[in-house]
Amino acid sequence: MNNFSKQFISKSPFKQVNKSNILSNIEHKAEEFLGFPEEKARNRTDKELNIKPDPETGLMKAQNSFPMGDARRHYNAGDETSRAIQDKFKYFGPITKAVAGVVGSNVGGLIHEAQNIKSGRPIRESIEDAANNLAGSIGSLFTRKTSKKLFDNFYKKIAPDGKVKN
Repeated sequence: MNNFSKQFISKSPFKQVNKSNILSNIEHKAEEFLGFPEEKARNRTDKELNIKPDPETGLMKAQNSFPMGDARRHYNAGDETSRAIQDKFKYFGPITKAVAGVVGSNVGGLIHEAQNIKSGRPIRESIEDAANNLAGSIGSLFTRKTSKKLFDNFYKKIAPDGKVKN
């Protein structure tokens, strides 16, 4: 934007839209509507990795500091988001709600990863995270117990770790 136009922006009768916040607002509204599945995924990941608060500080260790912690969190986020969407479609047939959950979870995950790329995160990291989200959304087609077994016994052997190494 040039200096000339900057003179008039603050005086405009039209509200200026901050386009960088549009995706964040959509993501937050969706999270709220779905009952915060991303937070459920973080809690589930803490439990699965047996992460407990530090007795002195009360702080939790970062999930990324555990082997496959990032992959597990993104897998769980895809799983929990898909389940939350399926719950919203509970009156539709089982195939319709399953498809809506898997597709919706991945669209949401791609929006989230697009924001990460825009904020400067490496593209490869976002691609790996999106792959883990996709696997988790497919895991949502089973019980949580079975989904966890799929991750532990199969997927973690082939999953990208979601961390870009320099």
